[in-house]
Amino acid sequence: MSRESYANAMAPARAPASLQQPATPCAPCRPTPHEAAALVEIARNAAGLRIDPGKVDFLSQRLSRELRRTGEADFASYCARLRRGEARDLKGFVEALTTHTTAFFREEAHFAWLAREGWAHLAARLEAGSGPGDRAAARPLTIWSAACSTGQELYTALMAFEEARPALPRGLGVEGIGTDISKPVLDSAQRGVYRRGDLSGLSEARRRRFILQARDGSDRFRIVPELRRQTRWFHLNLTNPGAVALPEADLILIRNVLIYFDLSTQAQVVARLAARLRPGGVLLTGHSESLTTPPPGLTARAPATYVKD
Repeated sequence: MSRESYANAMAPARAPASLQQPATPCAPCRPTPHEAAALVEIARNAAGLRIDPGKVDFLSQRLSRELRRTGEADFASYCARLRRGEARDLKGFVEALTTHTTAFFREEAHFAWLAREGWAHLAARLEAGSGPGDRAAARPLTIWSAACSTGQELYTALMAFEEARPALPRGLGVEGIGTDISKPVLDSAQRGVYRRGDLSGLSEARRRRFILQARDGSDRFRIVPELRRQTRWFHLNLTNPGAVALPEADLILIRNVLIYFDLSTQAQVVARLAARLRPGGVLLTGHSESLTTPPPGLTARAPATYVKD
């Protein structure tokens, strides 16, 4: 999600270098077509994931560790266990099917648009909402990465804002909110620690400004404290937010996530996010996920870029 990401259930993908774990074979190695169909249905009901039931190898690879953790002998008994609806089992199941592919400055066209006009638009809306004599800093500009994965997307948005700050109203504050369905990637995002391979999307100038290398010279790098202090991180299933209070935001990023939901779930998630977007706020989707019919009140301003009227 994606880095919400979130759920790349259509095909296996490489996780960030800092989270990769060696695959371990399991027995039995593959679910039957009937069991694969059952797993796909459970995934759809649990998290709105759209999975091709023919991706049997994908299901086997992703779920083998969960099969061993639960102690079930085969996929038939594992499906029966999932249908009983134990929260821990469903959580592990969904996280196992979740791919957290993300990078710094991924789909950079969005950040180029923000630099050209987006930040100025948002700052002007924020100032317009202030009372007489109020300063722009009375309320910070809120950025929400709704499927934040390991954090690169939200940190990228904060970097882009800091680069634009000299041209924005003096005293304008910013806060970043990251939410994801996976608690392990949220923990990683909050730490803000990455390996060298995870920094490929950053120019040398951005690395010098926003990244610190471990004092021991090892292959560990961390986001500077000034950016980390601007962030908050929350566990959230966008398809079933439950009792979690969704934040209000001026800029919401939900990129490369919607494509993995069925159409009805896509519509529900987008409508829910649009309702939490402040007037004049901006919603960014993945460039392969442009909304055919945006929710009422959202107007396309650029590719995969929507402004709330």
